Amino acid sequence: MRKVGIWIDHRRAVVVTIDAGQESRQVVESDLERHAGPEGSRRTSTAYGPQVKDLERQVQEKARHHLAGFYRDVIKCMGKPDRLLVMGPAEARREFAGLVEKDPALRGVKMTVETADRMTDEQVAFKVRTAEF
Repeated sequence: MRKVGIWIDHRRAVVVTIDAGQESRQVVESDLERHAGPEGSRRTSTAYGPQVKDLERQVQEKARHHLAGFYRDVIKCMGKPDRLLVMGPAEARREFAGLVEKDPALRGVKMTVETADRMTDEQVAFKVRTAEF
């Protein structure tokens, strides 16, 4: 049986795989800039028109696409597990679990989702080794 445990937030994911007694650990970094905000606003094409504040939306959309790519990289890294444990802070954990549920290749995987604060790589590996999920 192949068990995979993932601790994930928006910056980093630790993927621990246990397959036939062999344990492996991989770290995936997202390189997402912290709280990148817009640098200003721009004017409309109309002369003396109002300023348009859509740069914040553009920055958020760029971050959302970046995170989607990061989550896809983590899914590739974990492969096809029999059981999956997803841990992490609230938002990242839920976003990632939602993508796993939508992935057609991972439909039959039994997934457990838990809230977990910051953990070291060794703590993640210990949790995956000892947890029944």
